[in-house]
Amino acid sequence: MTLESNGTVVRLSARDWIAIVGIAVTVMGGVLTAFIHHDRMLMQVVTQQQNITQRLDKIENRLDQNAR
Repeated sequence: MTLESNGTVVRLSARDWIAIVGIAVTVMGGVLTAFIHHDRMLMQVVTQQQNITQRLDKIENRLDQNAR
């Protein structure tokens, strides 16, 4: 940071802005990566749940047919 001659105005240098932007991009990238990973895991759970539901429906139908 640099300080003006009157001692009251503080301005960020280009190096400071680059550092702030770099930190922000890194944090946002981490958040985005975590979100994508979480979304994939949820889709995997949903797909497995659908498959289990289909299998259970088939088993129930077989049991209903054998009970008749």
